[in-house]
Amino acid sequence: MKKMILNTESYLIKGTKAERFFPFFELEYNEWVIYENDSPKYFLYLPQQSKSDFVNGIVAQIESGIDLRKIIIDLGSKFEKDWDIFSSNLGNEIKDSYKSEKIELKSISDDVINGF
Repeated sequence: MKKMILNTESYLIKGTKAERFFPFFELEYNEWVIYENDSPKYFLYLPQQSKSDFVNGIVAQIESGIDLRKIIIDLGSKFEKDWDIFSSNLGNEIKDSYKSEKIELKSISDDVINGF
């Protein structure tokens, strides 16, 4: 399983003592983070052409008009996982609480999906 190290930023979350939120504002249009139980866990790269059946399946669904968020939530449910591409903390960050961070994510692939 390939792991990705991302340089990103985090912010304190309103109403918590020290919990931080990772919004991943620096990602490209075809790069996504999958949050599991509201914590960043997987990195998903969606090129137009891939050797991955899993990625090609997602791209085909998107091209047929299905929303990526729905695809990921439904896929997570299939594996009894609470997945989303957006954190529930979006909009609850405390301004001026920015902190540079490095975070390790699993690169989601056929091997990861087949392991569920």
